[in-house]
Amino acid sequence: MAFWEQVVGILREAIFAYTLNGHGSVGTGIAVVTLLARLALLPLAVRLARAASAHQAAVQRIQPELDAIRSRFKNDPVKVAEETRRLFRREGVSILPGSSLLGTLVQIPIMVALYSAVRQAASVGSRFFWIADISRPDRVLTVLVTAIGAAAAALGTPPSTQHRVVTVVLPAAVTFFALSRMAAGVGIYWGVSSVVGVVQVLALRRKAEA
Repeated sequence: MAFWEQVVGILREAIFAYTLNGHGSVGTGIAVVTLLARLALLPLAVRLARAASAHQAAVQRIQPELDAIRSRFKNDPVKVAEETRRLFRREGVSILPGSSLLGTLVQIPIMVALYSAVRQAASVGSRFFWIADISRPDRVLTVLVTAIGAAAAALGTPPSTQHRVVTVVLPAAVTFFALSRMAAGVGIYWGVSSVVGVVQVLALRRKAEA
């Protein structure tokens, strides 16, 4: 617990350090530290995205056989699971990519620690652009961040995905509901993270098309 508090404290102090360079705006400190943290994690995030894309392509390749197994043994769930595992093993496809799971687990503590530091820093309050006090919710920022998050979700969801609208609209609705009740400082953190996500998706798409 003490170690966790030290990590959060270091990130919080980094925010305040950049606040001094941002003419006393805690919002600037939050934006800069969030951007640096996301850029530091970007190479790992790109690798995970590529691995997830490759795994999705492999699953789509064997999808007809998976559908045939479910149809053939529709009354025997145990047999479906057994034959599915056998098919994945034969084709050299992991049911759940271990590297992707591990990489995601590595990122979670870092982003949670940064989120905790942002909340603590935002509670101090400060002006940031049109926002009079980042310790309070701001509707304009909420709408802006929700739109950026929706754009990131839309870009990252293949057009062929079933229920594509739901995968975009539902997260956007959750984002709007959450941020409308949170400090604007958290919205700044969320927005910068979403912008980096958009850049990441566009970079991956451009490389895939090259």
